[in-house]
Amino acid sequence: MNKVSVLILTGYGINCDVETGWAFTMAGAHKVERVHINRIINGEVNTEDFQIMVFPGGFSFGDHIASGRVLGLKIKKEMGEKVRKFVTDGKLVLGICNGFQTLVKMGILPGNKETVFGKQVATLTHNDSAKYEDRWVRIKVNSENISPFLKGIDAFDVAVRHGEGKFMAQKNHLRDIKNKELIAFQYVDKNGEPARNYPENPNGSELSIAGITNETGTVLGLMPHPEVFINRTQHPHWTRNENIAQTGEGLKLFVNAVQYVLREL
Repeated sequence: MNKVSVLILTGYGINCDVETGWAFTMAGAHKVERVHINRIINGEVNTEDFQIMVFPGGFSFGDHIASGRVLGLKIKKEMGEKVRKFVTDGKLVLGICNGFQTLVKMGILPGNKETVFGKQVATLTHNDSAKYEDRWVRIKVNSENISPFLKGIDAFDVAVRHGEGKFMAQKNHLRDIKNKELIAFQYVDKNGEPARNYPENPNGSELSIAGITNETGTVLGLMPHPEVFINRTQHPHWTRNENIAQTGEGLKLFVNAVQYVLREL
């Protein structure tokens, strides 16, 4: 039987690696390894032994300069070719919160279909509320996005935990992201419509963007934390809402990734 191996990057202030590992284990991954970035840079760990690479949430390098900026520069300079090959081989990359910020600031998202690393055309910056947001919101999948991460997912509740989550880009780049169906998730209101206002849109993101993919859909980045909703007791209303499933809805994203690897890789 084929084995699914997940590489979860750690170090320099990343702090959501354990929860993310649990999510992939629950999703059926056969090997989940949390590896310090320096062990990949110095050759101790070979990225080719894995099919899924994860940039977890946290506060890499203390969010100095800008969230994800320093980590992105380090990875691009010191292990950029390894990441490039990983993506061009059709393997999956997931960035959550600080990981999303890192992928955007490296130019992997939305990226360049031929070279993987594109020019940085977007950013994630300070929330409109001018404060750290730790709350539950609702996000909805763009059904036109082809990413394997999103298969069979519609809308679900999820936690956000960030101070710099506002997705911004110049109008022409936003138009490209929208027209190419690279939007993966949008913050939505109680009617399921894209949320422009706080608190449904917790940071003021343009086009209500909560996550995007590259053109092939194999790289996904999102600000909310699906790894903290993998069972029903993690939902703040689990004792009051009998409709919440035993397995949290965030788990579906990780199951999709594992199933894609088993099916395609």
